[in-house]
Amino acid sequence: FDTKKLFTDKLTFSSGIAVGMGGVYVGKPPELIFIPDADGDDKPDGDPKVLLDGWGIQDRHETLNSFIWGPDGWLYGCHGVFTRSQVGKPGTPESERQYIDGGIWRWHPVSEEFEVFAEGLSNPWGFDFNDHGQGFATCCVIPHLFHIVQGGVYHKQSRQNVNRFVYDNIKTIRDHVHKSAHGGARFYLADVFPEKYRDQLFMCNIHQHSVLTDYMVPKGSSFIGKHGEDFMPANDLAWVGFSVEMGPEGGVYILDWHDQNICGNEVKFPNSSRVYRIMPKGTKPIKRPNLRSLSDLELVELQKHSNDWYVRHARVILHHRAITGKLEASKVHLKLEAMLSQAKTQAKRLRALWALHVTGGLKAKGGSRLIELLSHSDEYVRAWSIQFLCEDKKPSLRALDKFKNLAKSDKSPVVRLYLAAALQRLPFEQRWSILEALAAHEEDVDDHNIPRMLWLALEPMVPENQEKALTLALSSKMPKLQEFVPRRILGQVSAPVRKKPWQNVIKKVAPGFSVKNVGQGGVVHHSAFRNRSAVQTHPLKRGVPSELNREFDVPKNKKTILTTVVSHHPHGDWLLRVKVNGKVVSEAPVSSKTVQNEWLTHTVDLSRYAGKKIKLQLENQPSGWRNEWAYWNEVKIISLPGTK
Repeated sequence: FDTKKLFTDKLTFSSGIAVGMGGVYVGKPPELIFIPDADGDDKPDGDPKVLLDGWGIQDRHETLNSFIWGPDGWLYGCHGVFTRSQVGKPGTPESERQYIDGGIWRWHPVSEEFEVFAEGLSNPWGFDFNDHGQGFATCCVIPHLFHIVQGGVYHKQSRQNVNRFVYDNIKTIRDHVHKSAHGGARFYLADVFPEKYRDQLFMCNIHQHSVLTDYMVPKGSSFIGKHGEDFMPANDLAWVGFSVEMGPEGGVYILDWHDQNICGNEVKFPNSSRVYRIMPKGTKPIKRPNLRSLSDLELVELQKHSNDWYVRHARVILHHRAITGKLEASKVHLKLEAMLSQAKTQAKRLRALWALHVTGGLKAKGGSRLIELLSHSDEYVRAWSIQFLCEDKKPSLRALDKFKNLAKSDKSPVVRLYLAAALQRLPFEQRWSILEALAAHEEDVDDHNIPRMLWLALEPMVPENQEKALTLALSSKMPKLQEFVPRRILGQVSAPVRKKPWQNVIKKVAPGFSVKNVGQGGVVHHSAFRNRSAVQTHPLKRGVPSELNREFDVPKNKKTILTTVVSHHPHGDWLLRVKVNGKVVSEAPVSSKTVQNEWLTHTVDLSRYAGKKIKLQLENQPSGWRNEWAYWNEVKIISLPGTK
């Protein structure tokens, strides 16, 4: 950059930022604030306004973060699983606040409503929308890529979902494995890099010290996330990319935290972070645009631009002019309607639709324009019209009748997904007929999203409508509903947590071993923790470690080795202690400082006990008392023949 300006120096602990609507939105836990700058001179016009408070800081690097304006005019952001927030407007009673401990949230600049858009995940540090307005989040520790649906409940790291009756949350869409920590997410929707990069998701990989790309292949109502390429290896072990943005010149901007300790347990270089811009060689510079100086119709014309930076920023300005009464609405809506009807591509058609929505152009005739669009030939126009009709949770009877017809006969799984998502925004009595029609689609049985979204809409109605819910489930084509409704009627969260199921779980990684003295969280199998399968344990209490036990006859005349492959919570550590016949024979701290590539392989030679029966005890010993979970990937005993 040629210049830099000081906008304000009166903030501490800034965690997220978005520009628009006449100022700057800043995450400053425990608050989301707005700093006014109506004239755009990069100087605050007055004191900040607190919009929301109650944001937690239990784990400071995963509170509110990664702000982005959605195509629907809401401000979106991420929130991590180990911070617990009770969010509301200042002065809101505790009982009326919304709880979030992991997921995607959104806030509306006109209604000032706050919503948890989707729940779960781990530490999401990146969220973006593709050319069709589909949301995607990148995550740390758990599988890295998720397609985010309104109202969805997702794979959650180390904790149970807030609703304990979810039973089966929505999983990753990736079909490949990177190293386990990702930061940032932006689809490349610009025009200076080769066409092959367009609509690819750019993200940083923290452990790999690289910028990576994934591309999305549609499948049913969702996608398969496939690996594009390792776009930019940094060749610097202190390079820690966390955020990705696209610029008006088509460049890729990367925020580099830059420190040797990538988990943040120790900050070695407190003043070393930097911002990079990546551009193809020989790209000609551009004059930085001033979109605020353009007319309304010029901003509408930018909705056709090949670089989505112009599209998004122009839409935010049009939105702001509309809500402040400074928009030539009739001219703008006329031009956007023409673009909607004449657009040759799905992306430009949707840009017209979104701009019409944020400027109030779809409210004409009491919402009848949106109902007309439910018959549009473009599946995404139909889908987005469903979402817009349910924004205020009060769709008209005419809209509900149309929803029923779409639920029965629409051939698009995308439309059926949007209907399933909309159900959670409807009163219970309005859900049944739409649910029944959607649950009759046998082609959606194995869909990534739809069966789970139908259950999320049905579940809260089951206790007071047991017979009706059971009848719906049994007549449906959805095995998940047929399983979950009876379970919910019986009040079961999951299979009862007894000692026997725990023994079955531990045998997945430690054949022949039993487990006891397990505390917080129980014995849990993770199909993907740090890109491997693992079983989780936790000490019973400070002075009582959890244990894996086995009696074993050590063979004669053989070399016998115990091998354990273990890991730790991202913000905790523990001590692996190995005992034979009650005596400690080996210890190994398991932490970010001792593991290699996130896992520790620890071996103990048992050959000295050859010909004897031993009692083997592996302990998950607490080290302090913070996130003392042990993650066991493999526990095995190997005897090598013919070796003394």
